[in-house]
Amino acid sequence: MNAITMRIVRTAGGMTRHVPCLAPPPAPKGKKKRHVPDPIKTNGDTGAEELRLLVERAERIEQEIKGMQDDLKDVFAEGTARGFDKKAIKRVIATRKKRREEHLEEEAVYETYAQSLGMI
Repeated sequence: MNAITMRIVRTAGGMTRHVPCLAPPPAPKGKKKRHVPDPIKTNGDTGAEELRLLVERAERIEQEIKGMQDDLKDVFAEGTARGFDKKAIKRVIATRKKRREEHLEEEAVYETYAQSLGMI
């Protein structure tokens, strides 16, 4: 059985009046379940397509990185074959990445420690 209640409605002129309306059914007792929509199903095919494109792009980047790592191994192998020390080449590369002042400071600290230990 529907109950009739009164609702306040504002008219175009700014006046308010009471209008009869059917009352909504009472809310069920107890805790409401929270519905969390699945983003892929909510967006339909477009969400799944976007996800597929992102995954494929990440896979391509991983393949490129692996290829570059293989190229770097080849460079170090070539240096070793020509008689250069792999560790020294890596140290030179690391030094070139640093600013000159930072490198000089690290070298000074290293020399100080080496002298105090009697290594130099």
